[in-house]
Amino acid sequence: MAATCPSCSLADRTVPVPAALRDHDAPLDRPTRRLLEAPSESTRRSGGMTILLVFAAFSTLSTLRALVTLIWPAAGRTAGDLPVVLLSAAFTAALCWVAWWVRRSADRRRTAGGRPLSDEQWQLAHAIWQRAWLCRGCRAVFFPAGAFQPDAPASRALSFEHFHAWLVETAWHAGATDAATGRSPAANTG
Repeated sequence: MAATCPSCSLADRTVPVPAALRDHDAPLDRPTRRLLEAPSESTRRSGGMTILLVFAAFSTLSTLRALVTLIWPAAGRTAGDLPVVLLSAAFTAALCWVAWWVRRSADRRRTAGGRPLSDEQWQLAHAIWQRAWLCRGCRAVFFPAGAFQPDAPASRALSFEHFHAWLVETAWHAGATDAATGRSPAANTG
C-alpha cells in the first residue's frame, strides 16, 4: 500500500517511517534518522534515591532518639551527647540532600528529550510513530487517511524537526485525557 502525501500529492516517494529507518537501499542521513527515531522508552527511576531515603529515615529516627535522651537524660547521662546529636543531624541532612540531588539528576535525564512519558503514554507514542509515513519528495511526515480510524482523513504534513515534539505532545495529552476519563490510552490507537 502506498500512501499519498498530503503536501505534494505524490505516492511514489512515500514509505512508512519505521521502514524508512530500516531501508538500506535509500538510507536516510544521520540528522534525519535522529529526527525520525522512535520515541525513547520511558525510564523508571532508580532505586538509589529510595535506598538513600530509607537510610535518611533511620538516621532521622536515630537523631530524634539522641535528641530525646539529650533533653530528658536518663540517670547518669550528661549533656556530653550534644556532639553526637549534631553529628547525627548533619549526617541526616547530608543524606537527604544527596537523595534530593539523585532525584533531580534522574528527572533531568528523564525529561531531557521533552516531557516525560509514562509507560502508557510511551506505548501510545510508539503506536502512533509506527503509523507515520515519510515523504522523501517534500521531506515531511504524515499519517495517511485511515491510519487511526477507517474514516479518518489524512493528517497535515509535519516537518521532520517538529515530528518528535508533536508525537510526544500528542501522547502526553492523550495520556492525560485518558487518565482523567479512565479510558486506556492504547484503546485509542486502533
